[in-house]
Amino acid sequence: MADCIYYEEVKEDLSLEPLLKTLKDLTGPDTCVLCCYEQRTMGKNPEIERKYFELLQRDFELEKIPLDKHDEEYRSEDIHIMNIHRKPTNFPS
Repeated sequence: MADCIYYEEVKEDLSLEPLLKTLKDLTGPDTCVLCCYEQRTMGKNPEIERKYFELLQRDFELEKIPLDKHDEEYRSEDIHIMNIHRKPTNFPS
């Protein structure tokens, strides 16, 4: 998954909620999603990014990959890579 959160319509839920629902629908307890994105600082992008990660962390755990683990030729301070895993769910017994 890469750069999916920057092109939202008037309301965040028009792009963020469907993306988050898709991630939940397609992942299981052993699924790892590799996510990469370029951090953007113009316009509404920082607000959308903040909202996305806030919503994502309701159901997923994020593991940031340190910059020194990125490919030397392609690494950049504004490129972020992370592993995303579903949080364990507790079902009533």
